[in-house]
Amino acid sequence: MFIEKARTTEKIVSQLSKNSYFFLKSSTSVKNLPDEYLNEYCFWGKSNVGKSSLLNSLTKLKLAKTSKTPGRTTTLNFFEIKNKIRFVDLPGYGYAKKSKQEIYAWNKLILDYLSIRKNIISIFLLIDSRHGLKEKDHEAVNLIRNFGLHFYFILTKVDKINNEELNTCYNKLKNFVNTYSEIDSKIFCTSSKKNVGIKELKNIILEL
Repeated sequence: MFIEKARTTEKIVSQLSKNSYFFLKSSTSVKNLPDEYLNEYCFWGKSNVGKSSLLNSLTKLKLAKTSKTPGRTTTLNFFEIKNKIRFVDLPGYGYAKKSKQEIYAWNKLILDYLSIRKNIISIFLLIDSRHGLKEKDHEAVNLIRNFGLHFYFILTKVDKINNEELNTCYNKLKNFVNTYSEIDSKIFCTSSKKNVGIKELKNIILEL
């Protein structure tokens, strides 16, 4: 069993290095989600926190559309290594130049997805390292905890702050993490622009 698992992991690592990801589909309703036969890893956070850029760094491809305008991602976007694993880009929360009705629809879509999906392995909650945890992030944490889902924190855009600022942000987040058993103690510090922390994050995903 161990040997077989090791071989499977090696195969996935090989496929990752060969850029074998592809865009599977976008879903605007839980009625048209992909099959549940593959493990899914979700990426979530405030609008413009860097989800799409991080996914592009992980896959080494420009699969996810990036934008400086908050609220660009409005659907559940599924990316896949064929017959292996999936990444799911969730719509961001917080500021977006959309109507209340549209924002309500996004929130409902996320809630419905998280509540019924059985193949979610982990959620990666992205936090802008320049700002730290905000009220909307706390709301997202409570929501994930209510669904009983395992999750990690990822600090993004660490290239935009100095080491002292990063340490302060990291330590505050670490203290918060230590108060909850549902949150994994590992915190990732990443920069999509500088490719910081991407390899480490990829390795953790393969171990889950």
